[in-house]
Amino acid sequence: MARTPHRDGRPELGRAAFDTAALQALTDPADLIDQIAESLEMFTAISRLPPSQLDVMVLRRLCGFTPETVSALLGTSLAAVRSDERHATRFLESVLCPPHTIEGNTP
Repeated sequence: MARTPHRDGRPELGRAAFDTAALQALTDPADLIDQIAESLEMFTAISRLPPSQLDVMVLRRLCGFTPETVSALLGTSLAAVRSDERHATRFLESVLCPPHTIEGNTP
């Protein structure tokens, strides 16, 4: 994280959105644009996580390390890694996939 540029006290992960496996697999320009937008949104949301959750999500989801490896790298318990990942996943789902509200009159 020390090598990552920061803006407003948060890591700037936007550049990473342009270097993802999802983009490498696409050839259609429209699909590429959609994927870039989705990746930018996801990386922005990840950068808003608390430090311990951010570390876990970067190592687990972006680097692909196992929970055991993340535990060893961070020097924290496996339970803490799993808890941080669970809380971060819930936060990201709430930001990236908010529940749809139905407008109108309800009985």
